[in-house]
Amino acid sequence: MKINSVDRNLIDAYKAQNKKNNTAAKKQINPEHDRAEISTRAQEIINYRAKLRDMPGVRQDRVDELKAQLKDGTYRPSAEKIAEGLIRERTQI
Repeated sequence: MKINSVDRNLIDAYKAQNKKNNTAAKKQINPEHDRAEISTRAQEIINYRAKLRDMPGVRQDRVDELKAQLKDGTYRPSAEKIAEGLIRERTQI
């Protein structure tokens, strides 16, 4: 096959189109702005965890109340609640 002449404008047009296609392909693969969305359920969990962090680890008012009852001799634990707790704890093992 014999090629007598190649039109330089044709080659430049091909190169320009090829460059344009490559640029467009890169933009599709790597969008300019990535984004992430958190589901409603995940947002609720985040909010509950934040509330838990703000809560005190010990309910000091309840501790003081029980201490006072023990000191006064007025503390009367419920045998039923103790039994329920023991059974619940035993069934979880």
